[in-house]
Amino acid sequence: MTEEKIRKLAEQIGIDLIGFFSTEPLTECLPYLIKRDEAGFSTGFEGGPPQERINYQKQFPPAKAGIAIGISNYQKLEIPDDKKVRGKLASVSWGADYHQVVKFRMNQLMNAINSEQVKNQKPLINYKLFVDNSPLVDRGSAYRAGLGFFGKNNCLINDKLGSFFFIGQILVDSEILFAPLAPIENSCKKCRRCLDACPNGALGEGFSLNPSKCISYLTQKKVLLPEEESRITTYLYGCDICQQVCPYNQNLPETSEESFWINAETANPPIDEILKLSNKSFKIQFGKTASGWRGKNVLMQNAQLIKKNKLKND
Repeated sequence: MTEEKIRKLAEQIGIDLIGFFSTEPLTECLPYLIKRDEAGFSTGFEGGPPQERINYQKQFPPAKAGIAIGISNYQKLEIPDDKKVRGKLASVSWGADYHQVVKFRMNQLMNAINSEQVKNQKPLINYKLFVDNSPLVDRGSAYRAGLGFFGKNNCLINDKLGSFFFIGQILVDSEILFAPLAPIENSCKKCRRCLDACPNGALGEGFSLNPSKCISYLTQKKVLLPEEESRITTYLYGCDICQQVCPYNQNLPETSEESFWINAETANPPIDEILKLSNKSFKIQFGKTASGWRGKNVLMQNAQLIKKNKLKND
């Protein structure tokens, strides 16, 4: 199967970005992973030690090639102009759970590829899908595949979609004829908008992340320290601040993936309404979104802290 053919199939399916990568160990990411681990900046969500996270065959032994895709989730939504105390849901949790949406698109792609294999009387390609659900570094694979460069905020940045896109990777047991791309050089230069905008300085001087200061991480933590509680002031789940201020994320095209479409009211729910949620209503409202994975108690904890911190600051 050739790169050109797979790109055409991906375009027909509605996949925004696609690239290809070799499955030799992802050594270009290893120094960063080790440094992060030694600094005590692991979150517990990584799924394995640094050496395991760069080993594709550990996750799929017959892997001979990889496909990385990106699907835009960008939408421009204004916070409702009223006097209600509202909490923000970061864009990572807008609409349907991105894990399921990206997996669906990757399965569509592989079904199309295997249909071509059958048509050409060639054997079916076996594969395994990953969307932020294994020790593998999804952004590292996408970087190797040429989908973008690593910004100072640790996000992968694409020249057309900025950093507002979800990454999925497919490991296949067949060779793919593709032209390897040189890594895209970092283009942040002297810009430090994300570093200065982060309320708690979680990004340090760039290409680093202290999770104890990161709002996104803290909104997913089940037990918070007192100093961490004071940092939950706006976001119910996740955080978009370091992405919103990035020059590459200005004037982006909105996503064409209807599964992610959402309105401003849903993206910025009133805190009092969140605090009234029953178990059933929580499942209805959040059960099929990325923000529901940590459960109702975490979201309720965040809502209570937002209300408490607002009263304290007022």
